[in-house]
Amino acid sequence: MPFVRAGDITLHYVLEGPAGAPVVMLSNSLGTSLEMWEAQAAALRGQYRVLRYDTRGHGLSDAPDAGMAGYTMDMLADDAGALAKALG
Repeated sequence: MPFVRAGDITLHYVLEGPAGAPVVMLSNSLGTSLEMWEAQAAALRGQYRVLRYDTRGHGLSDAPDAGMAGYTMDMLADDAGALAKALG
C-alpha cells in the first residue's frame, strides 16, 4: 500500500496506468475511500495514469484533529496539490 507525506499529513494513494500518460486524479467523497473509484479506474487506466487517494480523514490517510473548524475545502485542495507535488 503506497503512502506519501503530503503537506502536514500522510496520504494513502494508488497510482496506476502507463507512465507518461495524462494523469486523472480522483478524490473520494465524504464517508468513502479511494475504492469508490475502482470501476472508473479500471476503465481509464489503460489510456491514462490514474491517481486515486484517500481524502484527509478517510480510508487509510491520516485523520488529524481539525478542532471545531473541521476540514475546509482549502485544506482538501492543499492536500491534492501537495500529493501531486510529492509524486512529481
